[in-house]
Amino acid sequence: MMGHINGNTKAVVQIREIETDEYKADRIRWKDAFSVNGTLDLLDGGVNLKMMSRIEDADYIFICDYFAPSYNGEKLTAENSRLLIDGEVYEVKLFDDPMCLHEHLEIYLKYLGGQ
Repeated sequence: MMGHINGNTKAVVQIREIETDEYKADRIRWKDAFSVNGTLDLLDGGVNLKMMSRIEDADYIFICDYFAPSYNGEKLTAENSRLLIDGEVYEVKLFDDPMCLHEHLEIYLKYLGGQ
């Protein structure tokens, strides 16, 4: 059985809320759902070796202890959630529970930039 990951990085899981304003236009608002500790790692791209700078379309993986990807009964998906890590926004591409063992989660991310 795998031990706890814990990790050195705190991520805030945010969930999308759609509100209708007084003009009947939909407005997207991001609400903090909960936080989780884990480890963030670069998957591919992301580093321009010549310039040693971050490229904003880099892919990342956040590995953390298992949690059911839901909030207040709503399933967390790529469409309705994102992660906020060190003031940077990451779009969720996939919540993966490898082999459905419920030992850890791999959350695949795309870097979107600072807020």
